[in-house]
Formats: sequence, C-alpha cells, structure tokens
Amino acid sequence: MRKPPWWLIISVTPPEVQVLPGEDKIWVEIKGVAQLKEVTVQGKGFDTHISTLGVRNVESITSKELRKAPCCNLSESFQTNGAIDVTYANALTGVKEIQLLGLRGIYSQFLVENRPTMTGIATPFAFEYIPGTWLSGVDLAKGASTVKNGNTGITGQVNAEIVKPDLDKPLFVNVFSSSEGRGEVNVHLNKKGKTAANGLLLHGSFVENDWDMNNDQFKDSPNRQQLNGLYRWKYDGPAGCAQFNVQALTDRRQSGQSGEIEGYSGPDFEIDQQNDRVEAWAKYGKEQFLGKQFLELGNILGASWHRTRSQFGPNAYVAEQRSLYWQTLFQNIISNTNHKILVAPSIQYDDIQESVNEGNLNRREFVPGLMAEYTFSRPTARMEIPDLIVVLGGRIDWNSRFGWQATPRLSAKYNFTEKSIVRVSAGRGFRSPNVMAENISLLASNRSFIFSSPNSDNTEVLGPEEAWNYGVNFTQNFKIVERDASFSVDLYRTDFVRQVLVDVEQPLLPDSSMAVYFYNSTGKSFSNSVLFNFQYSPLPGLDVKFAFKWNDVRAEFADGKLKTIPLVARQRGLVSVDYTTPNKRWSFNTYVQIVGPQRLPDNSFIPHELTHDFPPITPTFALLNAQITRKFGQNFELYGGCENITGYQQHHVIISADNPESPFFNGSQVWAPMMRQVGYLGIRWSPSGL
Repeated sequence: MRKPPWWLIISVTPPEVQVLPGEDKIWVEIKGVAQLKEVTVQGKGFDTHISTLGVRNVESITSKELRKAPCCNLSESFQTNGAIDVTYANALTGVKEIQLLGLRGIYSQFLVENRPTMTGIATPFAFEYIPGTWLSGVDLAKGASTVKNGNTGITGQVNAEIVKPDLDKPLFVNVFSSSEGRGEVNVHLNKKGKTAANGLLLHGSFVENDWDMNNDQFKDSPNRQQLNGLYRWKYDGPAGCAQFNVQALTDRRQSGQSGEIEGYSGPDFEIDQQNDRVEAWAKYGKEQFLGKQFLELGNILGASWHRTRSQFGPNAYVAEQRSLYWQTLFQNIISNTNHKILVAPSIQYDDIQESVNEGNLNRREFVPGLMAEYTFSRPTARMEIPDLIVVLGGRIDWNSRFGWQATPRLSAKYNFTEKSIVRVSAGRGFRSPNVMAENISLLASNRSFIFSSPNSDNTEVLGPEEAWNYGVNFTQNFKIVERDASFSVDLYRTDFVRQVLVDVEQPLLPDSSMAVYFYNSTGKSFSNSVLFNFQYSPLPGLDVKFAFKWNDVRAEFADGKLKTIPLVARQRGLVSVDYTTPNKRWSFNTYVQIVGPQRLPDNSFIPHELTHDFPPITPTFALLNAQITRKFGQNFELYGGCENITGYQQHHVIISADNPESPFFNGSQVWAPMMRQVGYLGIRWSPSGL
C-alpha cells in the first residue's frame, strides 16, 4: 500500500498551546512524524491581556503594546492602559505619578523582575529611571496579592520585566526626538555564550526648551539631563540559574521662573534637582535542590545608594539613602503537585538621612520577616487545567520603628470554563510613610510643613499606614463572528485602618502664612474602584479596546468632614484603535483618554482674584494621541506621532504666579496637560532584526 503524502497526515487544525504568564521558553514534543516539511510557530492574543491561568488578577502589557506610544520611560508606559492613571504632580518639576484603584501610586509596590526597589527618597522618580526600551513587559497585579515580596502593595504591584541578555538582540539602537526639545538615545549590547550571557543597556536623554505657553513667566516643562546604564550577567546551566546586575544613573532637572515678572522685584523662583543612584542586585535559583525533584531554591540580594539635592525657590531638600535587601525562598510540594508550599525569610534595611530646610527627618528602619504561602489546585476532568486554585498566605514582620506587623492574604480563582473565570482576593497591607519624598511637589510653594493635626498642639509621630483590600475580577474570553474578544470587570475596595493624610485645606495661620498638615487619620478613609474593559479584533490586524473606570475615594479630615480626595477623577475612559497591515509594514495606533471631573482643594480662604481660574470641580476633557510606524525590512523601524492632538491645556497652573514671594504661591494644583500638541519622531534599528 502506498504511503500517503505528508500533507494528508497533518491535522488541518493547527494545535494551540497555552503559555503561562512569564514563560519565555516552551517545549513541544511531536510524535509519530518522521519528518516535517515546515513548522510555523505563531502567537496570537491581545497586546494587553489578563491570563485565564494565573490565580492573581494580573494585567500584562507586552513589548508590542509598549511600542504603540512614545514610552520613553516606565511612567509613560500606561498611556494605552485603562487600569493605571497617569497624573501630573505639579506645574514646575514635570514629574508624573500613577494612580491604581483610585489611590496614589505610593500604595502599590514597585518591583523590577519581582524584586522590591526604589523605595524611600527614590519614590518620586522611580518610574522615570526605567527607560522604555529596557522593558520586555509590565505586569499589573491588582489588589492585595502575594506576601512573597513584603507586606506593602496595598492596592497591588507594578512589576517591570527588563530585557534579558540571552533573549535580546546583540545590538539594538533607538533614537527619539520631540518638539518638546527632547532627545534620547538608547543602545543595547548583548553577547550570548553556551551557558552565560552579558548585556549592557545604555540610556542618555535631555530636554532643552523655554516653553511658556500660558505666558505666566514659568517654564511649562523642566530642562532635564539623564545618563543611565545597566550591566547584566545571566547564567543558566547545570549549577542552576543566576544573574548579577548593576545600575548607575545621574539625573538633573532645572525649572521655575523663565523671565521677568512685571511689577515683581524679589528673587526668582528657581528649581534645581540633582539625583544620583547606584544599585546592585543578584539572584540565584536551583530546581531539584538537594536532589529532591520538587524542591526549589531561590535567593535575592540587593544593595542601593541614592542621593538627592534639590532647591525649590527658598525651600531646600537634601536626602541620602542606603538600603539592603535579602530574601531566600524554598518551594516544595505536600504529597503531590496539587499542594504546594512556599516559605521565605527576608530582611529589609533602610538608612535615610533627610532634611527639609532646617528640619531633620533622619530615620533608620530594620525589618526582618518570614512569609509562608500554601497553594491548592483542584484538577478536573472537564478541563486540562485546574478549575479551582486557592492561595492562602501570611507573613510576620518586625519593624524597628513600629513593632510587629501580621499580614494575612487570600487569593482564589475558579474556572467555569477555560475561557471564563472569576477571581477574588482579600488581605491586609502596611507601609512606612516617607512624607516629604512622596509629597515633594508641595515644595513648589511657600507653605509651611506641620507634622500634626490642626487640632493638636504637639508634633505627632506618624505611624505606619495600614489598610485592608478586597476585590473580585471576572474575565471572559470569547469570539464574535469567529474573531477574538475579551471582557473583564474589576471591583475593589480599600479600607484604611490608619492613613497619613496630607491636608492642604486649612485656613491661614496666625502669622498670615499657609501650611500643609501631615497627620494620622482618625475617621473613615476608603477607596472604591470599578473598571470595565473590552477588547475585540473585528478584522485581521485591527484591534479595538474600550475601558471605563469609576472611582470613589474619600477620607475624613481634621474638620470631621468626609471629603473626596482632591485631584482624583471620578470617571475615566479609554478608547484605543490599532491597525497593522497584512504585510506588517505599517502600523497605525490611536487612542483617546477621557478624564472626568476632579475636585480641587478648597481655595475659599485665598483671595478670589488669585483663584478665580481654579474651579472647585474641573471640567471633563479628552486627550487624543496617534502614532504611525513604518517597518523597512527586518532591521529598521521609523515611527512618529503626536500627543494631545487637540491641544487641550490647563491655562492657569500656578496660584499667585505674579508674586513668587506671596504666601499663596502654589504650583501643585495641576489637573490637565500644561503643553499643547507635542510631535515626536524616532527610529529603531537592529542588524539582527527587530
């Protein structure tokens, strides 16, 4: 009997293999075929997605998604994402902040490759010190998730994955320029051996302009210069997996008054910030530790030094921080792989020398801790994956400043089908406040800083912030007219047991000056957040995304009133449309961000002639952005676009801008962009293909 041709014995329907989040290698074994004429491996899925496999509610932003906008650094990587909101800290420093689940980014934990980093005085700039081209992806874990990385992360975690030297291109170059006066160069150099690989990531950028679009004699964007480098060594061989990394950077920003103010003869209000940082960290892990099949070992060790020296008009801020971090993880099974246990001791040490004007805020914090996490998976015959996974975790930490802290957390996932799941999570979280570093934008004013309630005559000891977070997520992947679609809804609530409130709404002091009060909350303080997200691919190469978020964030201040937290939009929306031509040569990316009303701080005790342009509730506005990418061959890409195409602008951003010596001078009430259209152009090149 004649043997049939090869094309008759190959299945008409190509096989599909699910890849777990974070997996960068897959192994597919093919049996019963002596020879294959051709094998094509093709991945499909949305560039931002929520896995149906992980027990935590993690939204993954892929490197392809990051290329749809000019994400020059991590803080600019969320423009096409509906889960995280990007806000402006003030009108003078250009620093961007994030909000997650309606709360400031300080309540989410920042990780680089699942390692806590850039805490304390580095907090204001942390996201700006990870250049965009260094990112292979970003994972957003919402709610109180694992306790493996510490007892912080009340609203979630932002984990940045850096390109690996064994997977990145041997040479990659990115050059970027914008009409803001911004220039940037990124170079990746990598060399791969049999078991080890080396990588060097280099970044240099600057912003030079004198933009003053609202003619208030203050720069709309600070001049900036940054040099940043990361050396990576990675080993993967019989002895286990190991890596060693060193990052060093220097960053300077200059802003403030740009010209003479009519009728004002006092000193110029100038801003000069200098940040320097060196950080080294290492990892080592081994499977089948001590020869036991399911016993795994992991170690993380890190050390950092950070120094900042800043002048905000008459306000001087100087700080230096030395930090150490160590963690060892052991993972094993109990009886079978349906029961897993993870145990990890850790130590965090921070030595912070900090002063504001003549005030001393020095502190040391030593936190040894121990965590344990049990995972139960229930296999089912109706699916190839477990239908129920429960993770029960807890940790005990001793904080040298605040004493013992117990942190229980629970996460669970149930699959109705392989494409329909529900997740729940609940847990407690703590964080040590770094009030000046986290509110450095308030230095762009002439306010006094008082560390006590307006109702108290004594300086308060600001205790640790403590909160409970509860959440549920439903994710459904499906098809509409045989095309992929996805829908998800998040509902989260955060209840604070203790929160450090930043109160800028108190009347004048007896000496006619203004103040910012920092004090522990004594009443209710909470956040409710609801997010709807829908993605659909109606045609090959065409993806559309719609997101809508509703936030209710309130706290009871010293006056006994339960008030909405200022500068948090109650509603936000996102519409994104992306198209790539069949030959992959052209890509078109557009998105609209819709920002709902925000409450501004109460300015009723400030002379009306200074605040008539600052409404109690801001208007709803939309920001339109677009980008076009042209690919030439396999090695070269040219991309260009425009941000804020409609030119929407907050025309008045500084209270009492005509008198920088006034007690009312304040540049921290920013709710919209200060600059109109910003065009940009960039190239990506690699001799080995993009």
